[in-house]
Amino acid sequence: MPILKVDHERKQVDAVAVGPISYADIENHLLTERLYGGLAYKELIDARSAEISFHPDETREIVALLLSLGRQSKLGPTAIVVSNDITFGILRMLAMLLADVAVIRPFRDEQEAHRWLASQK
Repeated sequence: MPILKVDHERKQVDAVAVGPISYADIENHLLTERLYGGLAYKELIDARSAEISFHPDETREIVALLLSLGRQSKLGPTAIVVSNDITFGILRMLAMLLADVAVIRPFRDEQEAHRWLASQK
């Protein structure tokens, strides 16, 4: 799962996700990010070498986890760079479900993701 770098000076989290990504991987990533004080920071996740391996039912658990974390801390905007339409679609669905608590946006182009993230407050 993700290699995580929390940059307190830039107030940004950078992560690289490789291989199959399970619910447990997402939970571990978010809890680690919370531990290092990065939940409120902007985040760029390069997931072009990753594939989603969580079950549709676990989508609800991901939403519940992020809602819970969002009640405890502000969640910064997250840009996720992906390599296929299925992952893009799943992340768009998650973004809609979490619109009240988090700004998540999938991208196919890394430079576009960087530009969007730079425009976020």
